[in-house]
Amino acid sequence: MSKTGWGGNPAAEGQIDGEHRELIAQVNEFLAAVDADAPRAILEMRLTQLIEGFRNHFVSEEDLMRSSGFPAFEVHADEHRKLLVQISELRNDLASGVVRTCPTLVLFMRVWTEQHITGMDNGFLHFLQNKQARREPELLFVET
Repeated sequence: MSKTGWGGNPAAEGQIDGEHRELIAQVNEFLAAVDADAPRAILEMRLTQLIEGFRNHFVSEEDLMRSSGFPAFEVHADEHRKLLVQISELRNDLASGVVRTCPTLVLFMRVWTEQHITGMDNGFLHFLQNKQARREPELLFVET
């Protein structure tokens, strides 16, 4: 079986894993801004960056899902859409002054990101690894 993870594709592995690290860093930057009681404009900017980061990552990940024939594509992509709607609504509510960030909201961002990467994305990784393992024939050595 491939040791590269993302379907035996080192480029995809580096890209997806790098995007995951970047998203976690962006979530942490947003959380740090909230903890520092940053001005609303800074929080909006951080959320906008986070939305774009998620959107870009989801495009990459969904392209890989489609090309690999991932059977749970629609369920996974639906989770992506739901998150983008939720964060966009949050950013809009923050901009209009309707909502102020709170610990529950901050916790949601962190937990969603971590659980999605370790849960749904990990399930996709296992699918790719199993698919790669089925494609790689066993090597037989014949002693002479």
